[in-house]
Amino acid sequence: MKISVNRLSGPYYPLVVMALLMLAILSFSRVGLFIWQYERVAAAADILPLLLQGIRADLILVGLWLVLPVLLAPALATAGNIKRWRSFCHGWALLGLTVIIFIELSTPQFILQYDIRPNRLYVEYLKYPREVFSTLWHGFRAMLLAGIMLTAVLLVLSNRVLRSAKNHTLACRNRTLWLSWPLVVCLVFAMVRSTTDHRPANPAFFAVTGDAMVNSLVISSPYSVLYAIYSLRHEANASEVYGKLSRQQIVSDALDWPWLQQLQFDENYPTSHFHQATRPRARPLNLVIVLEESLGATFVESLGGVPVTPELEKLKQQGWWFENMYATGTRSVRGIEAVVSGFMPTPAQSVVKLSLAQQHFYTLGSALAEQGYHTSFVYGGEAHFDNMRAFFTGNGFDEVIDMPKIDKPVFVGSWGASDEDLFRTADQHL
Repeated sequence: MKISVNRLSGPYYPLVVMALLMLAILSFSRVGLFIWQYERVAAAADILPLLLQGIRADLILVGLWLVLPVLLAPALATAGNIKRWRSFCHGWALLGLTVIIFIELSTPQFILQYDIRPNRLYVEYLKYPREVFSTLWHGFRAMLLAGIMLTAVLLVLSNRVLRSAKNHTLACRNRTLWLSWPLVVCLVFAMVRSTTDHRPANPAFFAVTGDAMVNSLVISSPYSVLYAIYSLRHEANASEVYGKLSRQQIVSDALDWPWLQQLQFDENYPTSHFHQATRPRARPLNLVIVLEESLGATFVESLGGVPVTPELEKLKQQGWWFENMYATGTRSVRGIEAVVSGFMPTPAQSVVKLSLAQQHFYTLGSALAEQGYHTSFVYGGEAHFDNMRAFFTGNGFDEVIDMPKIDKPVFVGSWGASDEDLFRTADQHL
């Protein structure tokens, strides 16, 4: 007995068609971008795994767009409301496809301008609509008109498919609808979460190369823009917290610091200075920085704490030991930004998460790379947590090694593998 897709899908048939259309458009766009940027993509990683990861990222976007209709299905998709349900699904699908098609069509021009997929810059200046659209009209008129026309053409073609799906959507008994609904909810939840790991996937999850532009190609432009909007809504405005100082006063106060009086510096860059090494070497030493989370003085005996760090006490005799230091914040990501980039935490989100710091932002990795170092970040948990993978790969670190790459960890807790597993992995890597 042959069972058609629309009969098997029942009232969810237009959503299935919508999802397939979205996946097809996003995949076609990604393949085109990969062909256009083939040299950089091929130099960064194997192409097939990147394409497969791209489909995985697309499923997250499609799942997010399915959330509203799926939640409304028990109320709207009943046998008595099937006509309203068909119209709603048709309109919702057209809206989603309009957004996806237009943003994807504008992606090549955005990449030419910023060397990355559309991100927060795509929406950040929309609060100045007059200036933005004036710039687009006078500087990118041909591309804007072509994008609108091509969007319209693709929507007309997509609408034909959606109309056919609308007309062939079948109602089902209300009991069947309620029994199948939990399964559909679980499926959409799995699409959005995209992983069974401790945390759901996010754009940093797909940052697998050292080329930020290639990383951005793995995800889709609509997903990148939506995530940027989400991030913007959670950013604090540091300028509203701090007082006002003129640039002249800031520079004057900084130059009055006693330790700066003894150093040579360029007047154009007053905070940049040079320290002469006390022991010149023919070849630079290797450098290993250990960022230990949640290790306060309460765990160090010589600082008045409990005696649970005997190895650290031994190291105390072999180097510099600071007895009066304070944390730069209450979160690990604050320590990361301070140690790795020398950036003091602000009331806003950590720079590790801010989208404008995802490339061309100073880090030890970028500084050491200029001196011929190969740089790695080894982490016992999932590197996409706190957006670390995207921040490190986009700012000078050659590779990121995290939980999935730790071979046979002895102990794994809710935050990742144990310190012993982490140090063993680091030792093998080094």
